[in-house]
Amino acid sequence: MFSMTMCPKMSLIPTILAVLCVSSAGASVGLAADEPAPPVGHFVLTKKPLVGKPEPCLLLDISAMFHVGYAKTDNTTATVSFALSNNSMVSGDCSHLTDERHAQLNLGFGSEYGLGLDGTFGLELTFERNGIFTHFYLSDATMYYKLVPDMFPDAKDANTTSSGSSKEQFFYTSSNAFAPHSYSCDKPQTMEFTFSKSSMPKSTLTIHSIHVQPFYVPHDGKFSPAETCPDLITTTPGPYTTPSPLIPVGHFSLNDTKGNPCFLLSVGMEFRVEYEGKDNTTYNATYVLPRNSTVGGACGDSKATIALSFFKGFNFTVTFKTPDTSIFELVRASVGYVRDPKLFPDAKSPGTAVNEEQTDGPSLFVTEVGKSYLCKSLQFFDVGSTVHLMVSDLQVQPFAVNSTNFSEASECAQDFPSTMMPIQNATTILPLNTTAATMAPIGNVTTVLPSNITATLVPILNGTTVNPSNVTVVPIENATTIMTTPKPTTPPKEPPQGHFEVKDKNGNACLLANMSLQFSINYTKTDKKKHTGVFDLPKTAKATGFCGSDNSSLTLTFHDDNFNVTFDFVKDKKVKGNGVSRFNVSTIEISYTEIPSIFHGTNSPDARRHVTNSTMDIFSADADKSYKCNADVDITVTKDVSILASHVQLQPFGVEKSGKFSSAEECSEDSGSNTVPVIIGVVVGVVVVVVFVAYIVVSKRKASTAKFTTLN
Repeated sequence: MFSMTMCPKMSLIPTILAVLCVSSAGASVGLAADEPAPPVGHFVLTKKPLVGKPEPCLLLDISAMFHVGYAKTDNTTATVSFALSNNSMVSGDCSHLTDERHAQLNLGFGSEYGLGLDGTFGLELTFERNGIFTHFYLSDATMYYKLVPDMFPDAKDANTTSSGSSKEQFFYTSSNAFAPHSYSCDKPQTMEFTFSKSSMPKSTLTIHSIHVQPFYVPHDGKFSPAETCPDLITTTPGPYTTPSPLIPVGHFSLNDTKGNPCFLLSVGMEFRVEYEGKDNTTYNATYVLPRNSTVGGACGDSKATIALSFFKGFNFTVTFKTPDTSIFELVRASVGYVRDPKLFPDAKSPGTAVNEEQTDGPSLFVTEVGKSYLCKSLQFFDVGSTVHLMVSDLQVQPFAVNSTNFSEASECAQDFPSTMMPIQNATTILPLNTTAATMAPIGNVTTVLPSNITATLVPILNGTTVNPSNVTVVPIENATTIMTTPKPTTPPKEPPQGHFEVKDKNGNACLLANMSLQFSINYTKTDKKKHTGVFDLPKTAKATGFCGSDNSSLTLTFHDDNFNVTFDFVKDKKVKGNGVSRFNVSTIEISYTEIPSIFHGTNSPDARRHVTNSTMDIFSADADKSYKCNADVDITVTKDVSILASHVQLQPFGVEKSGKFSSAEECSEDSGSNTVPVIIGVVVGVVVVVVFVAYIVVSKRKASTAKFTTLN
């Protein structure tokens, strides 16, 4: 319905003008506090997948009021207020799967007011999510309307259509494929719209209540659990500008024994800590790093540590080292916390002190000594098995500090326009946008002189070739190619073996898995050529799933929910082995993100991918035993995705109450390693016997021939 603060006398057509409200020039826009909100409209946008029927892909419940300013023929201005119709036509486009960054919903209305102007008025909402698909937000809103004379009396530009947009970012919400969320708010929020003509009067949209889910919509069309708006409504900026107001940025300085600053750190940090509740369910506690944290630590020429303490028993500590005199890097991070009931409600072990440490990950924040490391983009890191960090506006300088101000900054790759997406658990690569005079190799660098150019420096950090798009190749005139004997290369490190469990509703382990997995995935680089990204399953991967009598499932999620692999186990009662049924893996499903730190130079940075193979028949054993295989086993999931599995022991059914594996049935690859030498020994023995027998036969024949010749 339309509403008004003052209604001038005018000729009415149908019911529209009975409720039309036009305020005088200069009147304030909006509803009185005691004025009821307009009715809530329920809207669902659907999309047809490649196979099957259309499914919901965007859900919206909204109560909203337009306040449209317009110019009158007497050069005054007025404002018309009307509600967003709960019978609006729905159109748009949204993400059905997980490979699209935007979702757009258009609500058009008009005919229900008797004007015959179906879609004359409307609201278009564009939702966006960050490059790693962990958050969504409203990135753009557009209102459009026609200055219909009966609705906008004495309009200076009668019957013209206008539209305005709001680029402010609202409804910032965490949501991903494994923990989808909706956004809900029942507090009024106002958007102000701008128009191409700066002289256009002010127009706004007041949203009285909203519940929206633009991505990862459940198949049943029901909202996922909601993240609600704060008590004080403010416009939440998007993920690539400044951090959310809930994540304060603190500035910390550590002094040496002489009182001079020796370690500078500026950072905004949110901690998400997993803990077990009294009902054996996993919960998350979330808190931020306070700006008034106590600073401690020590500075040295080759090692520097800063420790930030806060609350009671909480701390965050990082250590940097200089592997040589030219660069520094982060080598250790630890997080300490206490399961305080205020932050960890219903914790199974309240008051317990926990310390998580990460030391075996990739070197991070590699930067030239004398400079600071700067990264404004959001970054995500795991510390230990329970702590997940969201870091923003990071600047750090642990060495060669000359004052209270940071030295020249070396910016992270994520902050550059071509790679502005947050990279989870990424090895930070020092940008190589330098001149020829400063392109000296850093760290363990091998200088490669290809034959097709005079001389090109290809830096290699920790064994990984860096090929950023902004590297300048500088030919060296009259250069002589020097052939040197390369040092022996270090063999690739074996993937770590992790132990994973799925528990039943009583908290008892019902599925056990020990395994080392290495994934090899083909992808297309910007040069349109195929390359392979290789990464390991970390032993800190999160295990989820379920256990049944004939079906069980294990999902391993890692790198802040950007990667996951699912193994579905089935028990085949028809196949008998030693009088019992057997189990095997029947389906493998993999979801992953083309993170540039793994898929170097990818043509589709941060694109989401999903592959599945439901025709597998691997890891088979008797249902009352576990499957065990130490040998390397190559698993082809698709033509572009494969897994190298080793040191595997699985038991998806009949796990003992002790939580230990039952007796193992070893794979043929392991048993084959023992039988092959035996077979070879047997063959060699047979050959020796045959040769010996042949020798005797030949010798006797020669002797008989000799005797016959002598008699003759």
